[in-house]
Amino acid sequence: MSEVTYRGVVSEFDDRAGYGYITPEPGANLGEDLILVHRRSLRSRSVVLEAGDTVRYRIDTVPRGLLAIDVHLDPTSDEDEQTTEESFEDEDAPQSTGVLNRAQEILSRAILARENKQFDQAATLYEKGLKECPIARMYFHYAAMEKNLGHKGKAMNILLDGIRRFPTHPNLREVAGVLAASMGRSSEAIKLLEEALPLSKKARHGTKGILLNLARTYYRVDTLPALKSAVEYYSQARRYGRRQISADDILQLSLAEIRTQHHRGNLAVKFLEAAGFRISRARLLDQQTEGADFIVQQVKHPDLIESYSLAGNLIVRCYFKAVVTSGDLHALDKTIGEWGRSDLVDDQAALIILGALPDELQRILSGRIEQKSQPAAAIIPITQSDIETERSAIDGLRNILDRWLYRRDLFAGNRPVVGRRFFGREKSLSELRDCLASSVSAGVFGLRKVGKTSLLQESQRRSVEMGDIVIYIDLLRLPSDVKDCRWLYWKIGETLHRDIKSSLGKLSTIDSFRWRLGGNFEDYLAIPSDFPVSTAFDSDLTRLLSALRSLHITPRPKVAILLDEVERLLPTSLGKSDFLGFFDFFSYLRGVSQENDNFIIIVTGANAAILEAPQFEQKDNPVFNFFKEIYLPHLEAAECSRMIRVLGRGMGLRFSEGALRKIFELTGGHPFFARRLSSFVAEKYPDRPLHVDETMIQKLLESYLDQRSSDFAEIIERLGRDYPDELRICEAIARAGGSMPIDKVRLMVGPTASIRHLTGYQIVRTDAQTAWLSMQLLTMWLRKRLL
Repeated sequence: MSEVTYRGVVSEFDDRAGYGYITPEPGANLGEDLILVHRRSLRSRSVVLEAGDTVRYRIDTVPRGLLAIDVHLDPTSDEDEQTTEESFEDEDAPQSTGVLNRAQEILSRAILARENKQFDQAATLYEKGLKECPIARMYFHYAAMEKNLGHKGKAMNILLDGIRRFPTHPNLREVAGVLAASMGRSSEAIKLLEEALPLSKKARHGTKGILLNLARTYYRVDTLPALKSAVEYYSQARRYGRRQISADDILQLSLAEIRTQHHRGNLAVKFLEAAGFRISRARLLDQQTEGADFIVQQVKHPDLIESYSLAGNLIVRCYFKAVVTSGDLHALDKTIGEWGRSDLVDDQAALIILGALPDELQRILSGRIEQKSQPAAAIIPITQSDIETERSAIDGLRNILDRWLYRRDLFAGNRPVVGRRFFGREKSLSELRDCLASSVSAGVFGLRKVGKTSLLQESQRRSVEMGDIVIYIDLLRLPSDVKDCRWLYWKIGETLHRDIKSSLGKLSTIDSFRWRLGGNFEDYLAIPSDFPVSTAFDSDLTRLLSALRSLHITPRPKVAILLDEVERLLPTSLGKSDFLGFFDFFSYLRGVSQENDNFIIIVTGANAAILEAPQFEQKDNPVFNFFKEIYLPHLEAAECSRMIRVLGRGMGLRFSEGALRKIFELTGGHPFFARRLSSFVAEKYPDRPLHVDETMIQKLLESYLDQRSSDFAEIIERLGRDYPDELRICEAIARAGGSMPIDKVRLMVGPTASIRHLTGYQIVRTDAQTAWLSMQLLTMWLRKRLL
């Protein structure tokens, strides 16, 4: 990691996706035209980068190139934004060359004395200069020294004396105005700055800085009329100079617009700040009269984040309109999803501020929080009366969060998890990252609900952050009437076109790229029956891979195709009945990956038949032993405990160390079963807050096995279908009490390979002498079933 700071210009940045590219300044000698930057690279994730912004950054070396890190806006301003004592140097009081030389000689001696901390001597010299040969620069330096020494009153008197001496010098008034504002003398500050404004416009210099200082001062006055003036001056400032106004100024402008748009916007800002949040982003909605969004971070009460398992940034939507509908909630869900995927906000919870909470809306919000099958982000309502009647903003907020968030069941849900909800798996993620870096295609295998889809989607998220083009296809999505691979070629091609356009579309090479399949048909049924889908796809992919190799960007992007639930395509009883094209489809993908080191295929499945079977239907398997075999392990003890602890904390549950140990022993670290058992505990002990100990879990085991029997039945059915010999081993070990000598296990079926799938799945673990079932719950369930 380089400690050298570089300078560059943002070529493009997709704020929704959270990444873009920087063009280094000439002479940086970084060897590439464009360097990747993603949201994690930013010094502050709340900063909005736009094309044309000048930034400073450092460089980190990653396996496939360079990555910009510690990226922040360049603090250097153009000359029209600066307030400097050199501006308009003494133009209103011409001096002879001798007088100016004398003034410069005294000023130089005063500055030297100041730098040597001989402040009394410096003051004497400044006074001497102002008496014998006054110049504006002398007033600036003298006032700056006194201000830095804490003598703001004396500094103000020096500046006012300078204004009397040089009445048309706008910067003297500007600096005096800024000083007055810092002393809390807002009226005086505004008067001085407004006097400076026409002077700067006449001189055609420094206007932007004065406008910005006026806007900042009016914002600090903090009345609605003053906020309207702040909006006016900020709007004028944006029209001056080449550079944009700073991120802090843009934020204050947005806040002023929100606060003056509707009284509830003003109320929301004051409440959020009083509750200890720092607002890092704010914007009016597209329909400005409907509401506004804030992105906030808790800075004064970190225990709030700990207590409710919230992320650092939250989205808060303030509704100005009287009626909030289910359609409004769907729109908010979309925003939460977009910002959550790019790692800007917590995608599990959001706040809404509204006028009132009618019964119907309360029912909808409660239903969202209490549903378990497809949990949505918890939307916590804060009414205007909640804000206006609570004496303490933070106490009121805690009461509201208790009332709503403690009703969640964060352990429930059958959907894949990514981002903050993704726990552990660093070894498996590292294996997939290495596969992508070294262009090795891989197959990820494991039991149902062990987390294969979550691993794939988290890997996709992290790879996209590194600039790769990663296409995820869930093969369970294959329509029932599709009988061949035409739909797959179209789906991959369409997704590839969309993602390329989104991430690299502004580059000339990509912008001029002619697509033959992707983007040409709005849906699958629009493709003519005689259109050569596979040939068009090959044309797109071949030319695209060549175009990507020619791009001067780093890290060099790769294309990865992630196929989830690959059994769906197999020409066996495991696959889709009457489906054609498996052999040609996978032969083609294998061929492309062998020709191109920037194209990789990753598949997932419950078993490894796709790479273990040399033939299907008496035809050679095109991907026999082609994929690197990766079995997805269960969570380690520390990973499992962290998952339960973090999720439980957000529900008002505290698990003792003994309880965490017990859950790991019972589930073997299988994430699905660990969450299911924890969810069952939460359901049976509804009081909150609650401390869960080992005894409470032990009391529930019999009822859990009875009520969640279907979870274990699915594993047994899968083993009976795919690996009947391995099922007999599991049943024998269960009958023996959960463990057996390894030699006895081997004698049951013969070759050692028969144990490999079980150990890969981590249903069975072994050492030199013993084989045992890794999940005590499975042992207990099998014994009840068999005995």
